[in-house]
Amino acid sequence: MGVQYVYDVRGKKTGVIIPIELWNEKGFKIEEVEKMEKEEVFNPSKYRGIYKNLRVDLEEEIRNLRDEWVRV
Repeated sequence: MGVQYVYDVRGKKTGVIIPIELWNEKGFKIEEVEKMEKEEVFNPSKYRGIYKNLRVDLEEEIRNLRDEWVRV
């Protein structure tokens, strides 16, 4: 038996079932998995300053994006 995925009613993957042999072979531990889950939380500070070297007028880009959603 291989890895099995669990889907919700919309077809989105919500979980995974891993055979114990594979789990043990890879050497996973519950603490490591919990640590990985915590790291998945979005941290905006790691993206701070990514636009500073670009020659882009961010205010103008924001206005352009907003204009795309204005319905006439």
